[in-house]
Amino acid sequence: MVAPATGTEPANQEAEAPAKQEPSTTNSKDSEPKISSDKHPSEELNSKKPDNYLPEYNPDVRAPKKLNHPLQDSNDMTFMLGEDNKGYYLYGEGAIVEGAYKKFKSYVEFYAAKNIKLDRLMMHSPGGLVNEGLAIGSYIRKNGWTTDADKYMQCYSSCGFIYAGGVKKRIQAGAKVGYHRPYIPSIPDTEKFKRKVYQDYQPYWVSIDGDPKLYDKFMKNYGRDEMYILTTDNISQYMQVEQY
Repeated sequence: MVAPATGTEPANQEAEAPAKQEPSTTNSKDSEPKISSDKHPSEELNSKKPDNYLPEYNPDVRAPKKLNHPLQDSNDMTFMLGEDNKGYYLYGEGAIVEGAYKKFKSYVEFYAAKNIKLDRLMMHSPGGLVNEGLAIGSYIRKNGWTTDADKYMQCYSSCGFIYAGGVKKRIQAGAKVGYHRPYIPSIPDTEKFKRKVYQDYQPYWVSIDGDPKLYDKFMKNYGRDEMYILTTDNISQYMQVEQY
């Protein structure tokens, strides 16, 4: 049985946590989740139904470097178990890389087998592969999860798409959740391409009941070098959130 308030992420996936009281870790092999053999999110979620749609391209979209996210150059996503006065939650930090969705599900299943039912996610991430993020966000929405951001969290770009997927959302003063239009580094942001991106990601946004005003704002006005950041000062304009 996992001890309360103890993280149990694999030893080879440790990463420097933000300056907050994080769960401790253990190196026991028995506590290492096995990566799920589920299909890749593009295979699992793509269908004719709009709420299962993922674009055929999967760009690595991260926050502009000028924002100095401490994990900007991360090449891994680490998950661990956390606990606070609201109970257990899954904490993730790093870039949303290939396999992040499978790893996320593996941790959820691992703790479920130990009678720890997770339904809340907190992430500290500069972004990453958009379709991996949309797959996590779709899972969260369909399974009634809460997304959370305490004062140390900076959840940008594709991470913001995950945060928006929460059926319930929480945010603490100091947290930042950022959005901008997805892009492909090798392709210029022509008006034609921007229209395509707007249309391609809209089915996901509709499926999670995302605010259309927020979608219009960041899709039309915030490109690869910009970020529209939500904090406790402005997030209530676009989302129903619990502030703490």
